[in-house]
Amino acid sequence: MKRVVSLSIATLTILVIAIAFTSAQEQKTVSSEQAHEKPTGTMPSSLDAFYPPKAKQPIYLFKMLQLANPFAGIVIDLSEQDFQNVQADFKMFQSRYEEISKLVPEWEKEYPMDPVVELGQALGTGDQGKVMATYEKVGKVCHDCHLANMVKAQHKYHWKNVLAMKVKDPLTNQELGYVQFKHYMDGNWVGIGLDLRQGQLENAQKHFQGFKVRFQALKGTCSNCHDPKAEIKYYVDENVEALIDKIGQVLSEPPVDPKGVQALFQQIGRQCFKCHLVHLPAAYSKY
Repeated sequence: MKRVVSLSIATLTILVIAIAFTSAQEQKTVSSEQAHEKPTGTMPSSLDAFYPPKAKQPIYLFKMLQLANPFAGIVIDLSEQDFQNVQADFKMFQSRYEEISKLVPEWEKEYPMDPVVELGQALGTGDQGKVMATYEKVGKVCHDCHLANMVKAQHKYHWKNVLAMKVKDPLTNQELGYVQFKHYMDGNWVGIGLDLRQGQLENAQKHFQGFKVRFQALKGTCSNCHDPKAEIKYYVDENVEALIDKIGQVLSEPPVDPKGVQALFQQIGRQCFKCHLVHLPAAYSKY
């Protein structure tokens, strides 16, 4: 039971910190965000023009894919000793590289031309050692920029904003923001262990019922991003629902077995953690 309680208190502590962090973030002004745009690695505003909703399609992403093909083609054609097409690949890559470098003014420095020029010169010598050395230089330019910006761009332009999601709370019958709804769910989850420690079994059972019905409402939010026809595993699948039902069964059969509750809490918690590992970075990027 002590383990259950300690887990619950830790969760409650995280909840309090999360609420405080949310409140602080909501007080940020636009000018403050713009002032820190460079140091924090926020995506430059000019990039917005190349992604929905301003653009009909993710143009910048498509441009990058078009750039990657001839770059890979250089090595492929070299391995095939197709030197004529190696030169064609390079010219196409250089042309697209120069084009993309001018699309986002804030990123033009991320597209240095010297490594590309050196690659072209190396290809002219036919010296494979020089070619691969200069090829790796260009690849490092791409890699360093991707390392700094790719995930941030994916979070901004390809993940939906969890802060804009709404959930119908089955207990209050109110439409709540997703974050607030998760706080309510967490309160139920923490409340189970907290009330058990305090010897208040009836209240623990009430918290369990609240968690269970809210879990079903949460399950419906997955379709905001996931294909509603697809089978979703882990956090909201039938295996987790079976574990939740087992908690209800344990709570309904006094005296409650602390070890049984602890084991079920840990199993469900591991599933929560898997989902959070995937979704929290993208969700927090929206603050």
